[in-house]
Amino acid sequence: MRPTKRLLPYACLLVLAVLLAVRESDLLYTLQDQNLFLHTPLFFKQQMVTAGGLLTWAGCYLTQFFYYPMLGAGVLCLLWAFLMWLMKRTFRLDSLWLTLVPVACLLLTIVTLGYWVYYLKLRGAPFVATLGTIVAVALVWLYRSLPSRYFLRSLFVPLSACIGYPLFGFYGLLATALMALTAWRTDGSRRLTDSLTALLAIIAVPLVCYHTLYHETNIVNIYWTALPVFAMHGERYFAYNLPYIFLVASMVLRPTNKWVNLTVVCIAVLCVAIFWYKDDNFHRELSMRRSLEKQDYAQMLATSANVKGEPTRAICLMQNLALFRTERMEQDMFRYPNGNAHPNAPFSVRLVHTIGKMLYLQYGVLNYCYRWCMEDGVEYGWTVERLKLMAKCSLLNGEFVAAQRYLNMLKKTDFHRAWALKYETFIHQPQLIGQDPELKAIIPLLRSDNFLTADQSQLEMFLIEQILSTPGTNIAQQELARLTMRYYQRIRFKPIEP
Repeated sequence: MRPTKRLLPYACLLVLAVLLAVRESDLLYTLQDQNLFLHTPLFFKQQMVTAGGLLTWAGCYLTQFFYYPMLGAGVLCLLWAFLMWLMKRTFRLDSLWLTLVPVACLLLTIVTLGYWVYYLKLRGAPFVATLGTIVAVALVWLYRSLPSRYFLRSLFVPLSACIGYPLFGFYGLLATALMALTAWRTDGSRRLTDSLTALLAIIAVPLVCYHTLYHETNIVNIYWTALPVFAMHGERYFAYNLPYIFLVASMVLRPTNKWVNLTVVCIAVLCVAIFWYKDDNFHRELSMRRSLEKQDYAQMLATSANVKGEPTRAICLMQNLALFRTERMEQDMFRYPNGNAHPNAPFSVRLVHTIGKMLYLQYGVLNYCYRWCMEDGVEYGWTVERLKLMAKCSLLNGEFVAAQRYLNMLKKTDFHRAWALKYETFIHQPQLIGQDPELKAIIPLLRSDNFLTADQSQLEMFLIEQILSTPGTNIAQQELARLTMRYYQRIRFKPIEP
């Protein structure tokens, strides 16, 4: 085969990197915003309290590169290229094209997430599956490279499970299972021995680790650590696990017929095209969130203006905020689309978990922004977004010790250190807070009272109540209350979240 033909599968990865970075730029940026990696020994120790901790630590580190979507997509595709090269040599495949099938599965684990981007508890999830698959294949390659004499291969099988499971979780067990299958496909005298040893190791090692090392893991999940759990309110959503199932199947079932290989690759490409999450409202929400972070209100309005179909309340609320900030709400509030489309997800998506914390901050309702950052941090893990919001709330409340704590954490990241240093100057020079464009716009909306009740997760209804009940101590609050009243009277819409 000519060198140019051999490089064609890698050229497909280059196209994929560009497509992923351009089409899903806002998703990739949001993934890093909902992620956190700290260069501290404590952060490493926190990841290692469960099996697969090394994978989640490395996944968190690489996910932060999505701060620049093209950079993150490039790193991801380089890892996929290495995986393709490694799989061809480990499983001795005739064609490199077949290795595109697991790559397609790994791509689907990212582009099918949708609203799970706000709820997924697995740290570093966008890279964990890729890194775990590379580790599993590398261990199998090492197994095949060992000589069969002196029981070296047979001894390596349980050893890989004992070392691989604590460090790599499920993928360590996957490697052990692949070793057993490899033993049956090669002409060796110890097929039965290696297979039984692998089976016993897969069953016993997680149980032993559960009773001796990892007491924080639910026993139901000990065999699936380092895999995302798609569950909400006690209900599991099996469909989101299908890319992982097909990923394992692609390494277990390796057809040798040329035409079968071509058919499998075509099916994989077709599945990517069909199941790539394309919901227009979701992508516009991500774009508007990103624009709001940059205070680019013009771009927010441009994004919401040409929405296809009925918009979600998240789009409408961010749109109204942009109109208010640009002083165009009086004349343009009814020129933009209004709607109440449910988020395209099989589970209940609450505004307080998506854009709620940002809106609470922008409207000066600091206690509830801080409260939801704290609750979501405990439930779903700490993220860059939550630390930034809590730092801003603390600065506006004059709680400089708390603000310093959050900024110190952000200074230990790779891409948010400059942001933290900028806001740290406000601690030493509080008079500069009123000169920051974003904080300056929030200060007039701050309430004079200071209390915390329950919003019942009904963001929009609660915001209306807060805005209309705020004592009109300044023109900004009075104007916001007047425009809010006019808006909801005119549209005759009662905001009820699902």
